[in-house]
Amino acid sequence: MPHRRRAGRAPDLRVRSGAASVRVPAQSRVTVRGNSAPLQRSAGLADALRDSRVALTRVENELEALLAALRDPEARPDRVSAARLRSATAAAGAAVAALSRPER
Repeated sequence: MPHRRRAGRAPDLRVRSGAASVRVPAQSRVTVRGNSAPLQRSAGLADALRDSRVALTRVENELEALLAALRDPEARPDRVSAARLRSATAAAGAAVAALSRPER
């Protein structure tokens, strides 16, 4: 006997739970977005990820400059390179910590 759809109502889904078959109403299979709060959180998270990427890139650039100066026997690291690296590291730490803070 073929299965017929009722007009005006989505068909129920049968899900096997152990040995029994359970009917799941069509409404429980639909996700409805109640408000735009998840989208706002996503935008904040994207900003935080972008900030952390920029900060980590700055640390990487400072380390590369310092290593290049150390590898070159003619060159010497400038006096402020350690301070720039400390500053970049602190900024990266703050940016990564912002990722784990819950938004309100």
